[in-house]
Amino acid sequence: MLSRKTRYSIQLAMILSVFFFVLLNLIFRLMVDIKAESTKKNAEEEQKERARQEFTLHMEDHYRELQALYTSHEYEKAVDIIKLFNTHGQPDYKNLPEIKKEIRLFYLKKKLDFIPKIQLDEYMQLSKDIDIEGDDSTEVFIRTPRYGQYFYTSDFPIQLEGVALSVQGDFSHTLVWTSSVDGTLGTGRTIGIRPSVGEHEITATGTNGRTTGAMTTRIYIEKTPDFLQKQLRD
Repeated sequence: MLSRKTRYSIQLAMILSVFFFVLLNLIFRLMVDIKAESTKKNAEEEQKERARQEFTLHMEDHYRELQALYTSHEYEKAVDIIKLFNTHGQPDYKNLPEIKKEIRLFYLKKKLDFIPKIQLDEYMQLSKDIDIEGDDSTEVFIRTPRYGQYFYTSDFPIQLEGVALSVQGDFSHTLVWTSSVDGTLGTGRTIGIRPSVGEHEITATGTNGRTTGAMTTRIYIEKTPDFLQKQLRD
């Protein structure tokens, strides 16, 4: 009959054998997975390289197609070609940066019709899709008042409304409003003012912390006629 010490040694040996068997199987599976992943990665890299070479071979054709789409204002199709240039490491080919900026401004101005319900998330996603994160310009737009608009003093306060937008987000809270006659009028997206009688150039200036943008409009303030003042009092 086996002694206790001998039985313990046999049990320990069996446990160690099972442990090393499992360990070797895990190492083997890991090596197989690593090899498969490496093979997959190499295949993907080869595919990317073939696509890059194909794109490079026909790059000028793609550029001419992009120019044609841009000129005819088919911006959605133009963005698809811009993505190809970005994907294959040619984001600054010829005047591509200028085209990107013009397309971004087109969509941005289009969305201004929906202020204050402007969909910034959608605009930001578009900016990322055409890879213009490097453009940190600040664009300022005055929504009201309209250029050349006339007001009477009885219309006071006059509402000024604008936006300051950048790829990084909405910076309308930074807007500083000034008048060519009265100087600084106030800050913010929307303010109410009581300007002096006369012709005013109203300027809104905003910043994203790195760049500054501005827009100017012109309004005319006239003193309310006596007959109109009487009607307003009555």
